[in-house]
Amino acid sequence: MLNSAKSIIFAKIFAFVQTKETGFRQLMRKKISLLTLFTLMTLLPAAAENGINSPYTRFGFGQLASYELGVNKAMGGAGIALRNANQINLLNPASYSSVDTLTFIMDIGASLQNTNFAENGVKKNARNASFDYLAFQYRLHKGLGMTLAFMPYSNVGYSYSQSEKVYFDDNPLYQDDEAVTITNKYKGEGGLHSAIVGLGWMPFKWLSMGANASYIYGSFDHYIYNQYSENTINTRTKQYTTELSGVNFDFGGQLQFGKGKHKVTLGATYSLGTKFKDDAYVVDYVVNSSTSALSSDTALCKPFAVPSSLGAGLAYNYDGRLTVTADFGLSQYGSVYFFNEPGIDRYHASLGVEYIPELITRKPLRRWRYRAGIYANTPSYTINGLKGPNEYGASIGVGIPVINGWNNRTTVNISGQFIHLRPNAPGMITENYMRLNISVSFIENWFTKWKVN
Repeated sequence: MLNSAKSIIFAKIFAFVQTKETGFRQLMRKKISLLTLFTLMTLLPAAAENGINSPYTRFGFGQLASYELGVNKAMGGAGIALRNANQINLLNPASYSSVDTLTFIMDIGASLQNTNFAENGVKKNARNASFDYLAFQYRLHKGLGMTLAFMPYSNVGYSYSQSEKVYFDDNPLYQDDEAVTITNKYKGEGGLHSAIVGLGWMPFKWLSMGANASYIYGSFDHYIYNQYSENTINTRTKQYTTELSGVNFDFGGQLQFGKGKHKVTLGATYSLGTKFKDDAYVVDYVVNSSTSALSSDTALCKPFAVPSSLGAGLAYNYDGRLTVTADFGLSQYGSVYFFNEPGIDRYHASLGVEYIPELITRKPLRRWRYRAGIYANTPSYTINGLKGPNEYGASIGVGIPVINGWNNRTTVNISGQFIHLRPNAPGMITENYMRLNISVSFIENWFTKWKVN
């Protein structure tokens, strides 16, 4: 009897110690996770400079980014009507309310791309890598979710030149058969970034609403140099420069219908737009052969602004395994200016699909999420009075669940995109992108209370 009692006591002590040890491991994992998050947030501003090589980023805001995360990229950029408790969807803040009670999500993404430029039979390739975004989501209260994110709004990066020969027939210093080569060099760098705080609220099971507050900031520098093969001729440089910051607000709503295996979601978004109070300048100066400035002139440009925009989306889900979604959007760039050059309204349309063979199975490939999509964008700027290039894209990807001893919801998202920029005027550059997107959505239960039996 005594030995039996001792065995029971030792068993209880062992169970208590094991429970405490398990709790300690969980606590250490959370401390490590918090340290990792702090490190990422510290390094993020330095890592957020996206690599880009495109002469078209000389116009407008440059190459526009969007609020697309890894899942959206694989589905053609669609997502205004998407809702998923295990995915962050920045395209509509109303979706934040779908987050689970005890769930904390961190989504981080990066991309690799190869760009092919073609002009008048000449082709050239450029390779770039970029850190795309970092986003967090968790639940504040029943039906109330919160999201934090950091990502680019636009990117600028190019460097190219054009040369031509000029004859000075009326100048006695030059013979008729002599010419001077003029080289125009174009260079630009910079971009805008966006820090986002958003809330999503579900007052009823069929209705969700949300809002984002985005702090947009960054700078642009564009240079145009005129250089001559004859060093006695003065050179001319024009610099377009601005440093911008402002706050923009986005609003969204989602309506859910259907029963059983068939569900339909309608989504809508609206962005207020904002006018930056910061100044934009054009500096024009002439330099002689000894690099001394002979004259300069500075002109103040019209203020930059983020335009208002509208979006609508529709999603159909069958049995939790098949999702088909479509978006349409309008951004009113026709009401804003870029260094005194007016923009034009930009339209966007996208279609995406996701298919999961089986929700519960021991076969890994049957649990993968298979995705595909297409999209089309019109330009937001003009080039010498003509519309810029139209953009067309197609994507295909997969979401791979990561299963371990304490988590079975974390997903690695991999997708490939083909993007084609088709000019609207002859002689302009055609660009083709092959892009590989990789993101990881870490999903953990951070708010579970420990219990000792």
